[in-house]
Parts: sequence; structure tokens; C-alpha cells
Amino acid sequence: FYTLPDMVVNVQAADGRPTHLKLRLTLETHDADVAHTLQGEVPRLRDMFQGFLREVRPEELEGSAGTYQLRAEILRRVNLIAAPGKVDAVLIEEMLVQ
Repeated sequence: FYTLPDMVVNVQAADGRPTHLKLRLTLETHDADVAHTLQGEVPRLRDMFQGFLREVRPEELEGSAGTYQLRAEILRRVNLIAAPGKVDAVLIEEMLVQ
């Protein structure tokens, strides 16, 4: 397991209000080398998350379907950075929309 530093991102609220998303994610991999590699890629991961998460709307995160979709999209993007290694799962430790 590799826990990423907490992230706080401005997201696009439908009514134009300033809205923030706070995430704490843990990445699960069966290869310790991948976890070690990801430690060196934190700036790239943060940049990827900033770009992607700013386009997410708070209503897209509602319910279990929204959480599942977010997790799947993050996993896909993380695996692009981890390649040729592989992250098996994204665990959402904390998710707060304010």
C-alpha cells in the first residue's frame, strides 16, 4: 500500500459557488517496486489529479456509483504513470466535498 499526500482541489459547482474536494487516497499494489516508483512520481500524480479533479462536478460524486466512477478513473490515470508497473486498486480513505 502507498498512501498519497492529502489533496485539496477546487471543483466546478453548478451554481458557481467555490467548492473544494479533499481526498486522501491509498494505492494498492502487489509489487513493492511499484510503490517505491510512485513515491518518486508524486509531483506528476498531483499534477494529473489537479487537472482531472478540477473538471469533476460535486453532483458526479454523489452515491456509490459516483465513488465507483471516480475510483475507476483515478486507477486508470495512475496506471498510466505507474507503467510498466501496475496499481491494483485505489482506496478512498477520505473524501470531503465542501
